[in-house]
Formats: sequence, structure tokens, C-alpha cells
Amino acid sequence: MTSRLGARLREMMHGESQRLPPVPAAGRIGSGEPSRGIPSDLISGDATPETVGQRLARAAAHALGGSVRDTSAGPCVTVERVYDHQHLHGLLRIGDCAWHVHHDAPGLRILAGASWRGEGAGSEQPTVATGAADAPARGDILFLDLETTGIAGGAGTYAFLVGCGWFEPGGFRVRQYFMVGHALERALLAAVRERLDSCGPLVTYNGKSFDLPLLETRFIFNRQATALGGRPHLDMLHPARRLWRGVRPLVNVPGAQRESCTLSALEHALLGVQRTGDVPGFEIPTRYFAFLRSGDASPLEPVFEHNRLDLVSLAALTARACRLLAEDHPAVDGPRECLGIARLLGRVAAWDRAEVCYQRAIDLASRSWQAEDEQVRLEALHALALRCRRTARYLDAAAHWEAITRARRCPPMLMRDALEALAIHHEHRSRDLDQARRFAEQTRRVAGADRGINQRLARLDRKIVSIGGPVPAPRDAFLWG
Repeated sequence: MTSRLGARLREMMHGESQRLPPVPAAGRIGSGEPSRGIPSDLISGDATPETVGQRLARAAAHALGGSVRDTSAGPCVTVERVYDHQHLHGLLRIGDCAWHVHHDAPGLRILAGASWRGEGAGSEQPTVATGAADAPARGDILFLDLETTGIAGGAGTYAFLVGCGWFEPGGFRVRQYFMVGHALERALLAAVRERLDSCGPLVTYNGKSFDLPLLETRFIFNRQATALGGRPHLDMLHPARRLWRGVRPLVNVPGAQRESCTLSALEHALLGVQRTGDVPGFEIPTRYFAFLRSGDASPLEPVFEHNRLDLVSLAALTARACRLLAEDHPAVDGPRECLGIARLLGRVAAWDRAEVCYQRAIDLASRSWQAEDEQVRLEALHALALRCRRTARYLDAAAHWEAITRARRCPPMLMRDALEALAIHHEHRSRDLDQARRFAEQTRRVAGADRGINQRLARLDRKIVSIGGPVPAPRDAFLWG
């Protein structure tokens, strides 16, 4: 860098610093003047890091309606709210949720599969636990949700708010642990660990990919043993996608995303919850950083309310899923939900109930006037045909495949699977070579020529010639939507 260029850069930097407005004294800790909403005894001339932490915690607890919890690592702010059993969350009563979420609820084991028994992700096909050895650890079923300084994860992301919720005889209790500064993270983790040690299984929403790994990382970075290892865990995001992706909302809202499976979208579509004044998720880290600069916790109250509503909605959706899976003839909201139940039952090899739900989804979709329910009918027919083929009910499977081919609008992949399955069925089981060749030719017209289809057609031609029949001319493909 030349001296001339360096001088110019120094001049520009000096000029920029001159133009920056000074930070007001009221917004700086140690200025001698309290920030807005902070008690006057927060900062004094003899303040030490320990006393500043205590005073920050007391001020935050005062602003948020909480209390200060002293731990061996320092103070931690806790905020508690109780939703009594008569409280309505949208259209659902909290007391009705508690009835379906308990340790012995079969729906929880079906929803979580192997992870409900603390097994690894590489386990084989999950089965429904029935013995005492498969029962989860006793204690409250804990609903967990974090508010963090970012969504990227890694060493630079902190969980500044840990929300925990559980059912109790009086209703649903939410306890939130708040970190008033990075130096007091160990205090937050110590308080959270105490709660985790006294509870049983965990229920989260996308916790398998984000919340639990982040919390474990913070324990490790603070040289504390993790309190999460081997604990039964249900991540409701994955069953929610099977059950409710594309669900029709109870109240139509312009611009609503039907395919969204976010917690806020599902609570609106299934529970009728409409949040007013809710803080957007992208704004949450900004509010926390503003608190770290000013010490004023009052703008964080909407963040705490957002976290509380997430926990109550998570508990309500979990209760709804448990109710659907526990009943032999569940009161489903439509064919899409019925199809999702069948898929979840199939994951735990409850095939008798799964087949009943597949057939019910087909019947409901056949009677529906909604265009998207036709897709549900075809998916249920496809799943039922595969099940029948695996259990050697070949005629039933062929009937389901043929029902797919008669659909006016069918996705190309489902149509190809159905045509190819019918070609195989007629070649190897019904021994109707003409039918087999017709379906093989239609497969080629739908999916295009590939090596497998060409080999099947050539083999069928040889078989037809060998029994003395002429090779039929390719027929026109049938018409569908």
C-alpha cells in the first residue's frame, strides 16, 4: 500500500468516525444513569461483575414478571405461567390435551418409534413398545423450545431463552429460563439441567436437528456433562409432516401456505389459533442483542409470549396426534389426515389398523369434492397395493393398480409404478401375455424407453411367438387427464 493511499484511507476512516453519533449515556452500563425500565440501583460506582449480574437479573425479572433463581454459577431469571385446564388454546381446551398425553399413551410410542426408547437413529424398523423394559423414564413429559441468537448453530449461537412446559393436575405449566448475559450462561445451563434431571421424555418441534444439538453444544462448551444423552425424545416435526402437510385451514386466510408445516401454520390450520402482535422469528435475536446493549428487558416480553405460545401449541398438536393414533376409528379431519395415520401405523408394523386407515382414506377421498383429495386417494391406493403385493394378495394388488391407471389425473411416477406392476402381474401370475405386453407398451409411452422396459417387451415378444401367436402391434396408450 502506498503512503498516499494509506493517508487517504486514514482520512476517510477519521471522517467516518466523526460522523457517527455518540452512544447516549443512558444506554451504556457504567454511565451512572439508569436505562429506560431499569431500577436506579442497577449501576453504582462500586459495582463488580457479580453485583452487575445480580442487578441485571433483578431488573429483567422485574420487567418480565419473573423471579431470580440463584445457582452455583450465578443468577438466572425464571418466568412461570400456568394455563389452567379450562383455558382455550384456539378451539382446544388444555384439559382435553392432558387427557391424551401421558407416559402410557400408545400414540407417543407410535409417533416417536425407536427414539422413544432412547435408541439410536440407525435402529431397524421401529416397533410398538409393550413391555416394562421399553417404558420411558418416569417424570414429567417435558415440552422444550429454545430461542437463540441465530439459526446457523455452531459455537457462536447461544440459547438465551429455554422454555419448558409440562402438564400438571391444574393445567399446563410453562417455565422459561432467561440468560441476562453471556457470562451467565453457566447459570442458565445449571437451572435447565436441574429441570431436565427431574423430568422424563422430551417433546420438541425440529429439536432433533436444532434444539437438542445446540443445547448439547452449550453444555460441552461450558465443560458440563450433557443432560440429554439417551433420553426418550419425540420430534413432532416429522410426524406432523406425514399427518398434516397440505391440510386445509379451519379459517381461510389470504396468502396462507398450505404446504407449510411450521408450528404457527399448523396451529392456525388445526387449532384455530390466530396470534395477534406476535414477534417475527427473525426479529428475536435483534431484540436480545438490544437488551444486552441497554439492559432493558421490557421489549423482550413479546419474545417470551412467542415462546410460551409455541410450547402450548406443541403440546396441543402432540395431544391431537396421540388421540388420532389411539382410537381404532379416529375422528379425522379429512382424507389427508387419515392417510398420515396409516403411514405412521405402517412405520410401527401395525398393519391391520394401517390397512383400515388406507381404505378409509380412499373412501373419504372418493366422496370429496376437493381436487387435491384425488392425490390422497392415489397415494393410498399405491400404498395399499404395495402392502397387498408384499403379503401375496396379488389379485387385490392388481385391482388397486388398475384403479390408479383409471384416474383422470395421475402423477407420472405413480402411473409408471402401476403400469409396470400390472405388466409384471400379467406376465408372471395371470399368464396373460397380451395384457402384459399392453401394459409394458403403455409404461414405455408414459415413462419413455429405457433398458428395462425394452428388455421386458422383447421377452414378451419371444414368449408370444414361442406359443404360436403373432406379435401384436403396439397399441395406442389409453387416455388419462
